[in-house]
Amino acid sequence: MIRHLLVLLVLVPSLAYAGNARLLTTDAAETLERPVLGLQRSAVPLPLGFALDTSLLADLMLAANLGVRWAAEAGPHRFVLGARYTQFVGSQAFSDLIRGQAPMVTRFDATLSGPSAYALYGIAPGGGWLFQVEGRYWGYQFPSAVVMAGVNAPLGAGLNLALEAGMQLPLTDAQGQPIGRPGLRGSAGLRYVGDNLGLTLGAAYVDISEPMVPGGALPIIPVVDLSWTF
Repeated sequence: MIRHLLVLLVLVPSLAYAGNARLLTTDAAETLERPVLGLQRSAVPLPLGFALDTSLLADLMLAANLGVRWAAEAGPHRFVLGARYTQFVGSQAFSDLIRGQAPMVTRFDATLSGPSAYALYGIAPGGGWLFQVEGRYWGYQFPSAVVMAGVNAPLGAGLNLALEAGMQLPLTDAQGQPIGRPGLRGSAGLRYVGDNLGLTLGAAYVDISEPMVPGGALPIIPVVDLSWTF
């Protein structure tokens, strides 16, 4: 259970459109033009469309991570490439915590270290609308890949409706055995977009099966983000 929740902190960030280029569970097909401090993304823009970023929430959960991102605009078209490396340094701390709560657990190994990469194409026809598709791969202990389509729809007064839908792709290991399970993914949420403040509240369908979860499953998780763009 704890391992899955830690993975979600790293893999399922949310959005603040006020500069951190996040949708709900995906990146947003837009450039990063100003420094931003946020729970799901803190970033420093660099020349030529590049930026260095980190997930502050994951860092606080001892999953230290650093990424590089490149984005470009051509008229209404948006192009984004990014990569990140995560090093989980909290294995012993979480192992001690879990064994203290559940003495029957004699060993806990949460392997969240490894690279991830993503690519996006988006189109922004104007008026705050954004349509995009993202492909993302994580090379952790259990590699996974997801393709998601998303839309940002302006509601007025700084509010936006964000919707995402896609699926986790089937992967196999070196012996041809399936890794994880394919399945549908989706999310919906509201984003407040200010000049500096970004706030997101929503929910994501993640369809996790885990014996330590009450009922053996965790179908839906909340998506929350808060950021400040300078």
